[in-house]
Amino acid sequence: MFPNGIPDPSKMDPKVIAQISEVMRSLTPDQLARLQGLMHNMMAGFDVTKELAQFEKELPPGFREKLAALQYAMHGVDVGAHTSAPTQNVSPEIAPEAPAKEMTETEARLTILRAVASGSLSPEEAEKLL
Repeated sequence: MFPNGIPDPSKMDPKVIAQISEVMRSLTPDQLARLQGLMHNMMAGFDVTKELAQFEKELPPGFREKLAALQYAMHGVDVGAHTSAPTQNVSPEIAPEAPAKEMTETEARLTILRAVASGSLSPEEAEKLL
């Protein structure tokens, strides 16, 4: 894991990488190009808050939920068991698997906070979960 809490892709489960790829394929080529541009500008230190908010409004239905479910799964959280978040938008092949071990409340809170920090979960959604 990198210092900022992001999992090292070289150490990720290939199944999770395949599931992330499947979710990303739901974006159009234009959306992928915009996402890459936003990420590039963000990493260069530019404030992309407005552009990111507009981009998020244009995402396909269920995209955020699928990506959030995968992020929870990468951290060992079973979305259906630990949240009241709807999981009906997550297709069976993308649904998170059961965690290998029970997560403590502190670990769950940290996972939610990391999701907010990465932008895959809004602060309002996190507040509902907490």
